[in-house]
Amino acid sequence: MKISRVAVTVASVASISCSAGAVPMTEAERDIVAASVDSATRAFREAELTRNPELILAFIAPDFYMYNDGVRVDYETTVSQIRQSMPSFQVFEPEWTNIEVIPLGPHAAVSTFLFRDSIVDGEGNLLQFRGPTTLAWERRDGNWVIVYADSDHYQP
Repeated sequence: MKISRVAVTVASVASISCSAGAVPMTEAERDIVAASVDSATRAFREAELTRNPELILAFIAPDFYMYNDGVRVDYETTVSQIRQSMPSFQVFEPEWTNIEVIPLGPHAAVSTFLFRDSIVDGEGNLLQFRGPTTLAWERRDGNWVIVYADSDHYQP
């Protein structure tokens, strides 16, 4: 039986929001977290549009890691890739659709979306990808940061 990646991600991130004696969130509190993480997800996309590595990296927690096409990538590698690739792109047009947020607690949530990227690299090559992405968010020092991501890239 195959378990969905979102289910596994939600289950693993749920531990962020759980503590002894935790009180379940009200619907209003869930709505506030959902709206806040939806806003953070959209702000992360806007940061990507700037192609400014420091604006993008402000959303990434120091203990971040991800699975990119099934390969585990650590924080240092992610930072290096962002700093090298983003400024080299002549064009970077990320389109995100079907953004959904699942609140897990007052300080944790998961956002998912479908992306379609069109990139013109430094040599003028057009690269196009599409696929799903899942981001696990945690509120730290009043800011939402991404602690985990999973993204798969397919040709259009």
